[in-house]
Amino acid sequence: MAIRTLQSVIEQHIAGLPGLIAVLIGRVTDGKTVAKVTYASDTQEEQALELLGTYASDLLQANNRLCQTVSPEEEADHLTAGSSHVRVILKSFPKSPYFVLFLTRSIIDLKAISERIKAILIDGKPLLPPVQDDTLSTAQALISYAKRYAPDPNFVALRLSLKTGLDRNRLEKGTLNRQELRILYKAVSDVLGVEHLPIALPS
Repeated sequence: MAIRTLQSVIEQHIAGLPGLIAVLIGRVTDGKTVAKVTYASDTQEEQALELLGTYASDLLQANNRLCQTVSPEEEADHLTAGSSHVRVILKSFPKSPYFVLFLTRSIIDLKAISERIKAILIDGKPLLPPVQDDTLSTAQALISYAKRYAPDPNFVALRLSLKTGLDRNRLEKGTLNRQELRILYKAVSDVLGVEHLPIALPS
């Protein structure tokens, strides 16, 4: 009997669905992809798809912050975005820091995707990796976000270390307490020139 994995769950539920470019399961806190199926036609396209989970986590967190501003009692758990040619559909796993993402051609039937996403959420949830400690994953998410969007990503860790007064190794490992997390959040905001980041600090 074959062992079920997140990969096999995705493959099972997308079989026969035309217009798919990629489907993945990722972690909201840092955009890490834990399972994926892609239909890339070349290496360059495959490399571009590697960034999907990263940008999806940013979108979900920003969307959640926006929705909480308008309706604080509700948590946003889905998002549709894209262009005239491609569409991105995101849906969070209930009570979990993971999401499923469908990247499709714009001609695909949204109802068919919705049904497949529901099936992946149900069958995939028991197979999700254990949740990391909030403090650790938030620190790593902040560093990762800074590296993605800073003008000089190769020197981000050094700049943040100098700006926060925190050891670079501790920043890279994400071993920070709540007070240090707040200091890091402010430093990342300053480096990127923005007031708010799409990453929530632990309450």
